[in-house]
Amino acid sequence: MSALSAARVHAIIETQSASASTSLALDGVMALVASRAQEITGAAAGVVELLEGDEMVHHAVSGAAAPFVGVRSAVKTSLSGLCLLQNEVLLCDDAEDDPRVGREACMRVGARSMLCVPLVHSKQAVGVLNVYDPNAYAFGDDDVTTLRVLSGIIATTMAHAGHFELRRHESRHDALTGLPNRRAFDEHLEREIARASRYRGKLTLCLADVDALKVVNDSQGRAAGDGVLRAVAAILKQFRDIDQAFRFDGDEFAVIFPGVDYVNARTAVRRAQTAIEHEPACLGVGLSWGLADISVQDASTLVMRADAARHKAKQDRRRALVPADAQRDQIASGAHSSQR
Repeated sequence: MSALSAARVHAIIETQSASASTSLALDGVMALVASRAQEITGAAAGVVELLEGDEMVHHAVSGAAAPFVGVRSAVKTSLSGLCLLQNEVLLCDDAEDDPRVGREACMRVGARSMLCVPLVHSKQAVGVLNVYDPNAYAFGDDDVTTLRVLSGIIATTMAHAGHFELRRHESRHDALTGLPNRRAFDEHLEREIARASRYRGKLTLCLADVDALKVVNDSQGRAAGDGVLRAVAAILKQFRDIDQAFRFDGDEFAVIFPGVDYVNARTAVRRAQTAIEHEPACLGVGLSWGLADISVQDASTLVMRADAARHKAKQDRRRALVPADAQRDQIASGAHSSQR
């Protein structure tokens, strides 16, 4: 472990004091540490990622990573995920020629060099503190030592919080599908609207519900219906990493598309709708959905508009099915008549 400069040691002590002498909850400590990690190492960005299922999620961000809060990446395809799986510090000097990282994903966020340190709670790695920079070879031994110490501050808070990962996950996630729930949606949507407004960016919201789920429940049982919901959720997870799907309740879902206009969001949802209709595990159900883009600045109006569009789409789908239903009734009636 390298000997740190007096200025760096002082900065770390200040961070420890700030986390201990305030009433910061775990989220606040993570935000503080991400910011200080960026500042002390001179990096462009600081990030705290936590493990949720088989994904790494940006829970606290600083600097150039600010637009990417809530972003998810597969554990198996990211350096932070590898850091967590191996439970060891990982340094990428140059993403241009490092086979452990996804070059395209790194270019998208401006990360040419990266340093990842595992967050250990109860002897298990549950997350990662990392910094990144657009320049190659931006980090050295002092930075490794610094991040190790700062990660310990978060670990201490985790220990004081008790079973933090279970409680946090359960409070914001749907147990059946693993998707974030309505509480998480409300929090995420407010953040994304604020970001889109601040940077004059695009944002589109999709609200959807599953058609004919009651038919599946009535004919094949609730277990089959639960399987359908899990299959639908799996398809809705397959948008871009920055997009986020949620389950509200029952058969209702939502997807937030940051940086995406109405037309492109419509194309993405139509692809998901087609995938659901052709997925055997979905047992023939459909999807009714509505979109609203950010021409308004408040979440409730955006949700109301998307919900109105969803209800109209559902009515249109029902009307489209009426002729087919009537034709089937007529055929059945004719068959009964001929039998008489």
